[in-house]
Amino acid sequence: MNPVRNRKIKVLHIVGKMHPGGIETLLMNVYRNIDRDRYEFHFAVQSPEPAFYDDEIRALGGTIFVQPPPKNGIGAFRKQLLANMQKHGPYDAVHSHVFGFSGYVLKLAAKLGVPVRIGHSHNTNDSRSSSMLRSLYRAYMRRLIRKHATALLGCSRAACESLFGEDCWRDQRAAVFPNAISLAPYEELPEDRAELRRRFGASGEGPLLGHIGRFSKQKNHAKLLEAFAIYAGAAPDAQLLLVGDGPLRPEMERKAEELGIAGQVRFLGLRKDIPELLGALDGFLLPSLYEGLGIVLIEAQAAGVPCLVSEEVPREADLELGMISRLPADDTAERWAEGIAKLAGEADIRDRGRHKQRSWQQRAAALSERGYNIEESAAKLERMYAG
Repeated sequence: MNPVRNRKIKVLHIVGKMHPGGIETLLMNVYRNIDRDRYEFHFAVQSPEPAFYDDEIRALGGTIFVQPPPKNGIGAFRKQLLANMQKHGPYDAVHSHVFGFSGYVLKLAAKLGVPVRIGHSHNTNDSRSSSMLRSLYRAYMRRLIRKHATALLGCSRAACESLFGEDCWRDQRAAVFPNAISLAPYEELPEDRAELRRRFGASGEGPLLGHIGRFSKQKNHAKLLEAFAIYAGAAPDAQLLLVGDGPLRPEMERKAEELGIAGQVRFLGLRKDIPELLGALDGFLLPSLYEGLGIVLIEAQAAGVPCLVSEEVPREADLELGMISRLPADDTAERWAEGIAKLAGEADIRDRGRHKQRSWQQRAAALSERGYNIEESAAKLERMYAG
């Protein structure tokens, strides 16, 4: 960094909305751990509605400003982003998290002379159906990203290849940047989780299962509820906690009613006590249709919770501590129910509420070895932003 610099390094993050999700969780983990005496974060969001992390961002010294979403017109987006960047800048770095559209964002950042321009892939799919026009759009945005980015980051190899191309590894700018977490809250979890189970409403010795994710097609909640309904038929004391919000939540609440499991499924909305909630679980479920990485899976393993996940979750998310089992996302609800039963049975063998599968020392070592320690990740980004 320039030794004569007399102001903070300003970093602009381009995001959708600062509601809990993989991208937002990573950014908040970074912001809590970065040197805020030297670095200042700004967030360009695409919704005027208040978001979950807004108050904390401002408390940490950050700035939030609103952009019209690209779907409202590329001209309006361009005009507002340039105006906001000129008003709140100058920026030392622009870090774009909006998948393919990052190409256009980084082009504008280059036009304004921003020295550090990062395209960051957090997924393996843009959630859009394929068409000739969509294919042309993806190819064009990929070219823009590779032309204007100074760094190409992805939360997994598959995420990098999805956005930057399968040949991206020939480019020295491309690198995997794991979705790191703060380890301290997981180290503080007690070995005996009985009190946590009571806090989150576990009924006696019945298995307490959980899922964290936005209520969208990607997370495959319908399959999860169908499988749990089958499993619950033989385990009436089992409970399922669903954490998150999103457009499909009302539909999934109705589905739980229709399946006759509304009394065993609790919709908890957005939460700030994720480490404690995970620590209360006997098993974590992630049947996603696709994932860039699955930061919630990293958190679940950090909490010492055995997990049943889809084959579509990248292998990098497995700490290789014997805590993960897999099934295809499109496998039958019956097969998923069998997987849930096995998962709950393994937890029961360990003694309900006592997580003895792997010690904290083993989990912490695996997390740090694979780059999931947020303190190390924040330091890497500091060096990147400083140029």
